[in-house]
Amino acid sequence: MTVMEWGLTESTVGGPDGGRDAGPDGGLDGGLNGGLDGLAADHYRVCLARGIHGRAALEVYVHDGLYDVAVADGLLRALLRGAVQGRGWALAWGELPPGGAAVRVSFTGRRLEVPAEVTLVGKRFWVAEAEARARSVVVTTPSERVAARLRTVRRRTDRVRRAGR
Repeated sequence: MTVMEWGLTESTVGGPDGGRDAGPDGGLDGGLNGGLDGLAADHYRVCLARGIHGRAALEVYVHDGLYDVAVADGLLRALLRGAVQGRGWALAWGELPPGGAAVRVSFTGRRLEVPAEVTLVGKRFWVAEAEARARSVVVTTPSERVAARLRTVRRRTDRVRRAGR
């Protein structure tokens, strides 16, 4: 699958003109070996970037604003780095476990458990989404299980709100 099939341009995800091609550790491969370079939907966009000391990083944009930057090989590896929800959708992301073990993700709520498809982004990160009104996310690997509540995000409006009204 190519970057263009996801509706992204090379400048969106890095690539030859984006300055985000392969580093010495192979974390950013500029191609699609080991996962996608980026992913986008109506509510979010994720893409690979270069972090400090040339380490692979994942940029997460929600509603057209930068929401999070996860850098691989940091002091603490975060199997689950972040999770958000909007009206009828949920998104979670994190760093793959050492050795690239399989990651399973489910979004949960009252009387609800929705398994999500996990997409690999580059060689170090994963992203999962679901169309569901969930409250929490559960991430499972063969050796680890992490659960967290989803943060609610709302689309920004251009309207100025006056204090006291």
